[in-house]
Amino acid sequence: MLARAGSICKSSSNCRRCYSFSIPDYHPKVRAIPFAFPPEVAITHVGPTAATVTRSFSPSTIREELGCLAGSFIAKHLPAMGCRTIQPERIQALYYPSWCIDAEAEAKAWFSPNPDDPLEVVTVHFQHAELPGNGTELARISLRDETITYKNTKPFTPALTNQHGSEILCLPFNISPLELLSRARDTSFGVTKVDDDFRFDPRSIKLNLVAAYPILIPVYVLQYAPQGPYSRVTIIVEAYAEPGRYYVHFVNSPDLRKLPAQEFFGEEDFIAMGVSGSKCRFSPCIISPRSRPSASEDLCAWMSNFVEDRGAPLRLTSKQPISMDDCRVREWTEEEILPVHEWMQLGKDLIRTRGMIKTISTVNVDQIKVFEFPPRMNTDPKKVAAGLQGFFKAEGERLRKLEETRAARTPAWWRQWQDSQKTN
Repeated sequence: MLARAGSICKSSSNCRRCYSFSIPDYHPKVRAIPFAFPPEVAITHVGPTAATVTRSFSPSTIREELGCLAGSFIAKHLPAMGCRTIQPERIQALYYPSWCIDAEAEAKAWFSPNPDDPLEVVTVHFQHAELPGNGTELARISLRDETITYKNTKPFTPALTNQHGSEILCLPFNISPLELLSRARDTSFGVTKVDDDFRFDPRSIKLNLVAAYPILIPVYVLQYAPQGPYSRVTIIVEAYAEPGRYYVHFVNSPDLRKLPAQEFFGEEDFIAMGVSGSKCRFSPCIISPRSRPSASEDLCAWMSNFVEDRGAPLRLTSKQPISMDDCRVREWTEEEILPVHEWMQLGKDLIRTRGMIKTISTVNVDQIKVFEFPPRMNTDPKKVAAGLQGFFKAEGERLRKLEETRAARTPAWWRQWQDSQKTN
């Protein structure tokens, strides 16, 4: 059966087609992550899954399909045996545009289903967040995990369009995170519901700072043609590190039947598989109010549902060319990132200090009573009150210095953008 699988699944001449692609005129701020492995490794990595999801279970092909599955499994896990894995009809190396976002934002929010409850001002940090940069179907899935940093990138050059013997298709940027933020404020008609106990007003969004870093994510796109009148299967493999996460995508066609695997997964059309350290691709962290620890996860789930919706790519795509001359678009380098992260950390310190001062300020020093256990010398409550007042004064001074330090460390390019808004 394994020999039979080898003859069925052997590579065909059209498996690795070469095309002549035009390269988008990327801005010098764009950086790229090199491909970590050749296409043959991607094919072997997804082989057992590809052989499984393309099975039709037809009596006329079941023997061949089982042989192909066994050969693909052995090729991946016992490569010394020399078996061949199932081969795609086509494989394409692709650079997908993406954005890494660092930002601090504020908005008016309600943490209650009761519309009459008072609002709160929420402060949110987005650090190392991932937003799509191109309005294809790939915009709906995460293609980068948090282990990837600026250290994995290099400035994009035409030489990067050919790696591991493959010509790479480079997609243009046609989604702007800066435009999306403006659109959210300008086109909103009311309060947005995150869940039953969390709502916010997009019109109130205020950005205290935002840095958008354009990067190119390496992926392999493999297309498989099942035997018989069945829809094709596409597999997207992340290629920035050792083979790990990949997605199975069923391509529907009205003239073709659905595969049994497609019936099994139901309406889910991008199925994540493989190993990945990914968490939330948007990484929101609500730093104020601090009494809402679950709100960050709720906001992440809401953002994920919005971007992963089938209609999201069209909604996200800009109608205008993407301008990377905007000073808020930065190159993903240590020199650009560290000052932003230091500024954001000072913001967290400010929130904590303000919260502590607010708590202390509610204490009535005239009503302090001291309880000692075990009983010792009588402690004068006035001394305790004086100590609290001294601590309160010291924290107030610390808050003032934090505010001055943060203001002084505001990146010059953000000051430049703020000044430009005053003149417009």
